[in-house]
Amino acid sequence: MEPLWKLTYLLEPSSVTLFVTAIVVSYASASRALNYGKEMERNRDLSEASITLDRSQALMIPIMSSCSLLFMFYLFSSVSQLLTAFTAVASASALYFCLSPYIAQVKSRFSLSDPYVSRCCSKSFTRIQSVLVLLCVALVVAWLVSGHWILNNLLGISLCIAFVSHVRLPNIKICAVLLVCLFVYDVFWVFYSERFFGANVMVSVATQQASNPVHTVANSLSLPGLQLITKKLELPVKIVFPRNMLGGAVPGNNVSDYMMLGLGDMAIPSMLLALVLCFDHRKSRESATPLDVQSSKGFKYFWHALSGYAIGLFTALAAGILTRSPQPALLYLVPCTLGPIIILSWMKKDLAELWEGTTTNLNEKAHSPGEVLVSKNLGWGYVELGALSKRDNTEVKGTVFRMFICGLRVGISDFMLSFAGPRSGFEFLNGFKRVASTVDAVLLSHPDTLHLGALPYAMKQFGLCAPVFATEPVYRLGLLTMYDHYLSRKQVSEFDLFTLDDIDSAFQNITRLTYSQNYYMSGKGEGIVIAPHAAGHLLGGTVWKITKDGEDVIYAVDFNHRKERHLNGTVLESFVRPAVLITDAYNALLSNQPPRRQRDQQFLDAILKTLRADGKILLPVDTAGRVLELILILEQYWEQNHLTYPIFFLTYVSSSTIDYAKSFLEWMSDSIAKSFEHTRDNAFLLKHVTLLINKSELEKIPDGPKVVLASMGSLEVGFSHDIFVEWAADTKNLVLFTERGQFATLARMLQSDPPPKAVKVTMSKRIPLVGEELAAYEEEQNRKRKEEALKATLVKEEETKASLSAELAVGDPMVIDANIKQPSSNAAGFQHGAFRDVFIDGFVPPPSSAGPMFPFYDNSSEWDDFGEVINPDDYIIKDEDMDQASMPVDGDLNGKLDEASASLILDTTPSKVVSSEQTVYVKCSLVYMDFEGRSDGSSIKKILGHVSPLKLVLVHGSAEATEHLKQHCLKNVCPHVYAPQIEESIDVTSDLCAYKLGDYEIAWVDAEVGKTESGTLSLLPLSTPPPPHKTVLVGDIKMADFKQFLASKGVQVEFAGGALRCGEYVTLRKIGDSSQKGGGNIQQIILEGPLTEEYYKIRDHLYSQFYAL
Repeated sequence: MEPLWKLTYLLEPSSVTLFVTAIVVSYASASRALNYGKEMERNRDLSEASITLDRSQALMIPIMSSCSLLFMFYLFSSVSQLLTAFTAVASASALYFCLSPYIAQVKSRFSLSDPYVSRCCSKSFTRIQSVLVLLCVALVVAWLVSGHWILNNLLGISLCIAFVSHVRLPNIKICAVLLVCLFVYDVFWVFYSERFFGANVMVSVATQQASNPVHTVANSLSLPGLQLITKKLELPVKIVFPRNMLGGAVPGNNVSDYMMLGLGDMAIPSMLLALVLCFDHRKSRESATPLDVQSSKGFKYFWHALSGYAIGLFTALAAGILTRSPQPALLYLVPCTLGPIIILSWMKKDLAELWEGTTTNLNEKAHSPGEVLVSKNLGWGYVELGALSKRDNTEVKGTVFRMFICGLRVGISDFMLSFAGPRSGFEFLNGFKRVASTVDAVLLSHPDTLHLGALPYAMKQFGLCAPVFATEPVYRLGLLTMYDHYLSRKQVSEFDLFTLDDIDSAFQNITRLTYSQNYYMSGKGEGIVIAPHAAGHLLGGTVWKITKDGEDVIYAVDFNHRKERHLNGTVLESFVRPAVLITDAYNALLSNQPPRRQRDQQFLDAILKTLRADGKILLPVDTAGRVLELILILEQYWEQNHLTYPIFFLTYVSSSTIDYAKSFLEWMSDSIAKSFEHTRDNAFLLKHVTLLINKSELEKIPDGPKVVLASMGSLEVGFSHDIFVEWAADTKNLVLFTERGQFATLARMLQSDPPPKAVKVTMSKRIPLVGEELAAYEEEQNRKRKEEALKATLVKEEETKASLSAELAVGDPMVIDANIKQPSSNAAGFQHGAFRDVFIDGFVPPPSSAGPMFPFYDNSSEWDDFGEVINPDDYIIKDEDMDQASMPVDGDLNGKLDEASASLILDTTPSKVVSSEQTVYVKCSLVYMDFEGRSDGSSIKKILGHVSPLKLVLVHGSAEATEHLKQHCLKNVCPHVYAPQIEESIDVTSDLCAYKLGDYEIAWVDAEVGKTESGTLSLLPLSTPPPPHKTVLVGDIKMADFKQFLASKGVQVEFAGGALRCGEYVTLRKIGDSSQKGGGNIQQIILEGPLTEEYYKIRDHLYSQFYAL
């Protein structure tokens, strides 16, 4: 019983505190490693790269640790001061690393401006960061002066978290190698080192105290005040807790004894925890629902590993107390943590993936949309606002972005208001796949990939066939944007999400509207009116107004109230008190934009300064959006100041973009329209900007100062990517960003402050296939063509057999049936024999046979009094040389592509993509200026206050910006403001609850009736939730009309015995109900039949004829 009684020491404060601290530190280390890994993968910054261990490094760690252990065992006193100094510097850096993520939260909470004020060790520091650095240094100095165990533990914990964040394990295989080796290492140096070295090496090194260099310096300088500083220090390579934390000593132990745990016993298992946490995070992003991502369900392996760590640690502490001797903690921790993970992953069939690891980006899908469901009732039917969006909860410089798709249901009609396109994949659209077939209309707001980039993919993959509505510029420029996006990606990857034919198919059925044009929906959308209005952000950009029964729903994202060179400001302020306003919070935290003239002058000054220093300027731009404003600024300034520096606009569709811009003057600002009316000068007849459609054309230009506007703005692909790689190493050059880069893009990383010194990029190019690869490709293509031809032949044969079988079933006089009794052949002189057997018996052609068929052409022509009628179109000579520099786009698009772009599209030469990783050292200047064309935060607040909607829904913005704008609007705009989270259902029910039916208005009313003091009746809210009620169907139906309706839906229907027989088995009867008061006006409809698909189909058709309350 005495050994068991000793286990009560585990309940001592020191033991409990050590146990809890170790578990919390392990959890914090794994979590910080996950977040830090996401930041690193998103930014791709090589200046702070982490280390991923391979097998050789994992094997070397125990060996190097053993060498270090022996070195400190024999020479600890000689190097202790050096170790103390090194540990102090490392501890200060680790402490800053652990506390720095909270700076953004402090700035957001207290709305602090935090400019950069100092630079040290090639890093810039803001004011708050500088204060944090001083705090970390002060804590380290306090530890050096006092040597207090609390400060020692704080620094040790910081070192553990920093180590786990910067040193990573790629998979369970390497982890198992490392843990097994350290298991042997720990057991040997604790249990067997005394046999070889005369002392327990591990215990000796762990319990030695280092000399304090501060005390040594004080003694050498004879400073009496500093001589009081502690002489010896416990290095923060372990966490220690005194046994007498509460002032009482443990029986049989010295008061000065400590409970201790080495950092390795926390850091090494934490590396395993970090590995499985990253694995769980990735799996939850791939397969779990958005709700599960936020719950513990998404981290199943992590929680099992953490529980195993707790069990192993408890076992190690218990073993130490029972044996009254130091224990190698890894002896218990390794099997308790690694074992459950291997067993569980094998049971769940994840072991192979965990064993080999994965290179999947931790940020994958982190900025991809999920699904938000928002319910609304406007009084005229059920309305559902569904914004497909997903927040990336990882913070970079205090900003988080959301890509989005937004939907709206009005009555029984579904509208898709925006289709966001990501940088590469469309996995985020999987949630939309479920409802794609129910969408009745698609409304496009702006001609960029953020608002229409996923449209071709959705139509191709999900069967979206709803009509699409947009303004003429959005239609034309959006098509060019998608062409440029496709060609840019196709040149550097095997891009197969959609093709140019898919783009044409998606755009050919777009209905084009003009500003303020009312379009009356038909069919399910009858009674709904949509109208586009100017947004002021991009050419043709739209604020959509959707009206039904006198109530307006306004969809306004990415609007701009400022008047610019080529665009007027938005007309959003003209709307007053709409029922619902859907807008964004993208710029809610951005305030005090400089005046347009000041901004433009700063833009031009930066360009001229670089040009005069013999440098080159790269402006990463979009295809056909904000680039038009930049071109006008440069064109007008060059014309006014007679500058000769060359300017180039480089995209695959640059010529087509400018050609369309010339024809859209009526969509532009009043100043451009008036100038054209008076002087016939077209603002986009460019004299100083040269249009290029191929990088080879730019390379032919003599080297020298120049300005190049190149797509894409993300710098991920396109001409801008290649030019940046070439120009980044020259200090004279300038990369001028005019819009904020999206997450996980090269542009976003370069816009960080301070920017990285080096970045890793992927250089890809498409090269023709040659040799064996070409032969293999041609052989594969021939095989596919043969298979397709064979399939086509088989299909044709089956169709032929089916048609002939149908004809034979009707009856063919040429077919002799052996079952029909034939007249005697003796009359003809034939005898029974072989001839009769051959020509008579059983001579029945099989059903699949066919007689010889010969082509027949009816060459009859129409004739009149003057002879044969001639069709003039048959004799028109096609003018092949009308426009050699253009290629018509299929369908009714009437668009043109540049000759080089067209040749690139038509190029069918077999090719492949060759990629290589390259490190680019960024020495050029990097500048960001806001030319995004969006209203700033203060202007947004004023506009929303003026519009004053009854309900406000915020989408598309960072978490901080959305919450900031929400709180402002709750106080100053309206009491109903919603910022839907992932998969969250919110109620934005309209106050209007009456339905108009003919000359009557009806509504379901829940009320309490009673007398008041004044004797009058007043409408008061219910004190309790109203009881549920059965659905009431209101309306009347005529059987004859319903018969015609079903017939129009393809249902076979007829009257039989006073009932309506629908299909084969379903019968519909209509009878009166005289049992009800006034029953002469109450009708009962009975639907009879088996519960088949046909039954439910007819029932749905029946319900559609009534109003449901």
